[in-house]
Amino acid sequence: LIILDEPTVALAVAEVRKVLDFVRRIKESGRACIYIEHNLAHVHQVADRLIVLDRGKIVAEISPKDMSVTELTEFLIELQHGKKD
Repeated sequence: LIILDEPTVALAVAEVRKVLDFVRRIKESGRACIYIEHNLAHVHQVADRLIVLDRGKIVAEISPKDMSVTELTEFLIELQHGKKD
């Protein structure tokens, strides 16, 4: 099990690519990785599933295959602020 907490924060684009490639290699090897990240585009590229926490409680479990980054962003905004009228 590998745990990465905001591994791309303050990195240049080239370094971000290296981190994401590293996470992909972990995934391809069959090992588990917990990737904690606020950048949804990064998470969307490498995750098999997304777990959304609010105050330590799971509020959603999502497959990135089921939502685009835009849809995911809108979904999380709705979760945080309530549904738009």
